Amino acid sequence: MQSEEMSMSLKVLRSHGWSISALAREFGLNWRTVRREVASEEPRRYGPRERPAGLSEAQLVHVERRLVVCPGIRGTDLHAELRSEYSYQGSYPTFERQLRLLRLLRPAVVRDPEIRFETEAGVQTQADWAELGLFPLGDQMVELSAMFAILGCSRAPAIRFATDRTRTTSLERLAWCLHDLGGVTREVLTDRDVAFCIGQTSDGAAILAPEWVDLARLLGVVPKACRPYRAKTKGKVERMIRELKESFLAWLSGQVLPRHPTLADYDALARRWVDQIVLARRHRTTGRIVGEAWADEQTRLRPIPERILTGLLDPVILALPTTPVDLELRRLGEQVQVRDLAEYEVAR
Repeated sequence: MQSEEMSMSLKVLRSHGWSISALAREFGLNWRTVRREVASEEPRRYGPRERPAGLSEAQLVHVERRLVVCPGIRGTDLHAELRSEYSYQGSYPTFERQLRLLRLLRPAVVRDPEIRFETEAGVQTQADWAELGLFPLGDQMVELSAMFAILGCSRAPAIRFATDRTRTTSLERLAWCLHDLGGVTREVLTDRDVAFCIGQTSDGAAILAPEWVDLARLLGVVPKACRPYRAKTKGKVERMIRELKESFLAWLSGQVLPRHPTLADYDALARRWVDQIVLARRHRTTGRIVGEAWADEQTRLRPIPERILTGLLDPVILALPTTPVDLELRRLGEQVQVRDLAEYEVAR
């Protein structure tokens, strides 16, 4: 489209004998453009271009409403909602450019780089607590937490909710998470939460809680703890906890809850989210569909005996190992194998 000033200049110079080719060279235009311009009575203008991938009014309202309710919601989740609920036809990159404009007023979050390491199938599970905030439970609002466990190889997660984070609750919720994953791996990595650790030795080695050591022995796993201030060593579970807060809570806000929800209702909703969202995606690091990788890894897991799960609910039933244990040594952490986390950073 030419400006009115350029159109007038072309016509004036043409009336003074300038050739079409000379005008094209002078103004840097194609000669066909010049010829059409001088032949038209008014400056030619192009109509607005169609934007088939632009957001409709209803789609824009939905996106803005979701950003108000869940500011940290992922763009991929919003794009999936628009495609399923509003028949949005645009690609994710096209939608992401529009979403970026809507987020301009939100400050960017700068995160430290993470050190990643990979483990073979059936080798490691990472577990941690996530604080979620106030949620309706029964007929009141209660602070909810979620025990989160993830298989280090396939990245398949399991989630169990609780109203407290005591040691008894932590071990019971962790055992049920391992049960949901299909069994136990060779080792379980946690941070130094008081539910799993009671202190450290003079050289910084973790002293694991006796109850955690007993349960680990029953399950046949090696309990491990991160070094202090090295939470990102278990970056797989940390990454999924962030996804739990950004993706699951946003997804949960669109679900219909029972009138008086229970912990079992939240557990069921979490399993549905895992089945529908997490297991169906292709993991960017492994390059595999999470659900398919999980199916392969399950063959390497050892199932948890029913008596152990029952015993967690009724400790009287729980039969501990008959092998004698020196409590003095265990309090010093000498009953637990502690390895330096530098071993994880060695290239496999």
